[in-house]
Amino acid sequence: MKTVKNLLFSSKSMLFYMLAYAIAMGAATFIENDYGTTASKAAVYNTLWFEILQILLALNFIGNIKKYNLFRKEKLSVLLFHLAFVVILIGSGVTRYVSFEGLMPIREGATSNLVISDKTFLLLRIDNDEVQKHYEKGLLMSSITNNSFSQTFDFKEKAVEVSYVDFIPKAKETLKEGNGDKNMLHLVISASSGREDKYIEQGKLLKVGNEIFAYDTAFPGAIEITTSGNGLSIKSPKSITHMSMDTQISGTFKEDSISSFTKRMLYGIGSISFVLKDVIENSEIGFESDTNKNSNLQDLLIVDVKSGEKTERVNLFGGKGYVNPKHQLTINNLNIYIGYGSKYFELPFKIKLNDFELERYPGSNSPASYASEITLIDGKDESNHRIFMNNVLDYKNYRFFQSSYDQDEKGTILSVNHDNVGTLLTYLGYLLLSIGMFWTLFAPGSRFTMLNKKLKKLSNKSKLSVIALFLMSSSAFGQAPNMHYYENVDSIISRNTLPKDHSEAFGRLVIQDNGGRLKPINTFASEFMRKVYGKDHYKDLNADQVLLSMTINPIDWQFVPIIKIDEKTKIGNKIGVEGKYARFFDFFDEKGVYKLTGDVEFAYQHKPNQRGTYDKSIIKADERVNIFYMAYQGTLLRLFPIPKDSNNKWISYVGDLTKLTGDDSLFVAKIMPWYVSEVKKARTTGDWTDADKKFEFISMFQQKYGHEVIPTKEKINYEVLYNKYEPFKNLFPFYMVIGFVLLIVSLLQLFKPNKWFNRLSNILAVLIVSGFAFHTVGLAVRWYISGHAPWSNGYESMIYIAWATILAGFIFARNSRITLSSTAILSSLILLVSHLNWLDPEITNLVPVLDSYWLMIHVAIITASYGFVGLGAILGFLVLIIYIFINNDNKEKLNKTIKELSYINEMTLTIGLFMLTIGTFLGGIWANESWGRYWGWDPKETWALVSVFIYSFVLHLRFVPGLKSKYTFNLVSVIAFSSIIMTYFGVNFYLSG
Repeated sequence: MKTVKNLLFSSKSMLFYMLAYAIAMGAATFIENDYGTTASKAAVYNTLWFEILQILLALNFIGNIKKYNLFRKEKLSVLLFHLAFVVILIGSGVTRYVSFEGLMPIREGATSNLVISDKTFLLLRIDNDEVQKHYEKGLLMSSITNNSFSQTFDFKEKAVEVSYVDFIPKAKETLKEGNGDKNMLHLVISASSGREDKYIEQGKLLKVGNEIFAYDTAFPGAIEITTSGNGLSIKSPKSITHMSMDTQISGTFKEDSISSFTKRMLYGIGSISFVLKDVIENSEIGFESDTNKNSNLQDLLIVDVKSGEKTERVNLFGGKGYVNPKHQLTINNLNIYIGYGSKYFELPFKIKLNDFELERYPGSNSPASYASEITLIDGKDESNHRIFMNNVLDYKNYRFFQSSYDQDEKGTILSVNHDNVGTLLTYLGYLLLSIGMFWTLFAPGSRFTMLNKKLKKLSNKSKLSVIALFLMSSSAFGQAPNMHYYENVDSIISRNTLPKDHSEAFGRLVIQDNGGRLKPINTFASEFMRKVYGKDHYKDLNADQVLLSMTINPIDWQFVPIIKIDEKTKIGNKIGVEGKYARFFDFFDEKGVYKLTGDVEFAYQHKPNQRGTYDKSIIKADERVNIFYMAYQGTLLRLFPIPKDSNNKWISYVGDLTKLTGDDSLFVAKIMPWYVSEVKKARTTGDWTDADKKFEFISMFQQKYGHEVIPTKEKINYEVLYNKYEPFKNLFPFYMVIGFVLLIVSLLQLFKPNKWFNRLSNILAVLIVSGFAFHTVGLAVRWYISGHAPWSNGYESMIYIAWATILAGFIFARNSRITLSSTAILSSLILLVSHLNWLDPEITNLVPVLDSYWLMIHVAIITASYGFVGLGAILGFLVLIIYIFINNDNKEKLNKTIKELSYINEMTLTIGLFMLTIGTFLGGIWANESWGRYWGWDPKETWALVSVFIYSFVLHLRFVPGLKSKYTFNLVSVIAFSSIIMTYFGVNFYLSG
């Protein structure tokens, strides 16, 4: 009994369960990435052992309530959030076993009460012409698990047994030559779905569109292809056109006439054309999995159906989301209909789709929002509702969400969820969890307040010595081009340099980008330069000057080395250039032929995950060349709004002017040539007044026809200032230098206390505070410019995490100045990463699902937690460094420092874990309010939960005597941060999260 008790409730068991749970979830995300969501559920999430592990966790939570007497008044906060996990697990169990979800597709004007199940089933219907019965068996099939089953269904006095044979996910047809005893026709058929290779087995049928082909068998209305002594003949109930591919002679076969069917002849019937490619002897059709992850092919389940003494093998195509007609067969005088895939649920009411509405961002194909105008029909009661992203319809414990839509925009796809009890229990758990964790930070008897008291009792505040300092050096983005090779560059730049104030006026004009966002040209010019050149300036010219000069005199800029290439991949050898930059002219030979054509085509023939370094570099170079070409052509400068356009689209001065009429068309066509002539005049006279006025004319045109969507002048000014000062890019060296100096001062003060060191430390702390204030203003300005919280993409979340890291340092700065210096250095490194090439700082429009206040709260909390646990990692690392240099002379002083920083580390990780946990579950609420499920084992949310369990493991190490040392704690706090790195980078850039 004692052994069982220890197995269930001991602290060692608790740590084991936590770690095992985290490892299992992490492994499942890799399974999902390689084999699909169904495989991860079949291998981990829906298995009995995983359910047992969750039950053991819940029992351990409950058992430890009694073991550590958490019913005491001072422990109620801890009791509350531990019980919350039990409530959440119960809620998830109700959701798993009682509730259901699915999809409801409806076309405009149609009415439906059918929901396609999210789960898959083996569906069976048996009848004997007198009695009919339906059967079903839930199936979860994957390519990496044991799918074997054998199920007997009793019908009257007879039994039907269905046995598993094989399962092929995303099954595609293949031809196995020499394996069969029949011939196979290989046809190449062009229809509405495109050109496809099709095979017809002798004695079988093939359906393509509305036409049926029959090979050596008769079928009413089919195109019959028959083997005869002279080869093949064809007979059709409709006339067939034919054309020789050798002689181009054409003709028509009349309906029901028998004609020769030969190779090298193109046949046509209706909208279908086909060619006989070959007759393959002794062959059969087989199936194999399609390796393309984006394939929409159906799965294939092969089963044996047996009744009495007869067995028949059946191929069942289907899978999640497919409700196919059942395969029909007759065995033992029973009519059997069998199928595999989703099934229909009938709702107790109906929904009619009156209209589907799709709104796009101005001038873009990107959806801004989409909505369904529906009528809910329940008997005689009818009511109208509007369902759109983040706006849910609740009715009779059913929830309807706007999930997707048909490609022709004439139909909607609603997500349906029936989980009232499970959701309420889970939300109750979330609430208890949040209250308990928040209460713990202030409760008198909690571990957190106890650590705070211990920290204050350390009379001599020890300062950390840093033994190893890592010096980082960086060179310019690229070396200067070989000026001898480009001997005319200086003269080209000299005659194309425009005044900065004039270029600034150009930069304040509004432009519409391909995503529909309206922004100043200044922003677009900076993005263009970073994309093409790698910097936002060229020599002494800023981005506005470069883009304007390129617009005025594009020919000269073809001979400027401004297009960045990858030296390491020898692209330069391909185009005959040395160095990191090439001219547009270098990419073409004497005849004007593009030198990279063959390499680009070859690179795009490979799937993205199969492209080598050279392929990727070629694609990037080709993209830069094309962007440069479009820029100097002027097609990227969409400056002019189309009057009264329903989508507020803007065009360039070389765009489709047929969309403009009268004076508007003339103005757009003539304004740039007019401006160029004024520039030439100004260069001679030095008077730029008339040239400046042309920008004013363009601005007036924009205000006249684009006033509904154009940003205010105030917002334009803020965005230009934001681009000018680049707050987050400039904060990187600022934080690094100040944090680095503060660290050195702390080192000196540790071994030789001095009041001047103390004063300098205070000054440096004030500088970090001022940098944090500048950081905060930068985030606020970006929020104002974009219109949404600045943590909606990778770049924004990184600059926000850097801000939260500094904030974490402030919380503990009074107790340890070294903590503040550490956070400054860590924030500097985070900002450095955020400005690497693979994170795009561009401000973009939000996709509809992200336009939610729940997202704003969720991301704000969970990414802020990264700052706290990141601080814990760097403090843990510095403590490990201290351990190396402990000796008898400094043992007492450094042990005090270790103790102090360990207390701070534990408090930091506690706050980080609480924020991470609450943020993760707030993400579940966002998911539930946006698309109808609070947890779906998505890799992103799963790894967030993995991190929660990893840090719970770290903070519970102290309950095991052999693992409660400060060394172990700090070591594990460093290692644990790898789970955050995986959550943030691994999922986003490796897994399909």
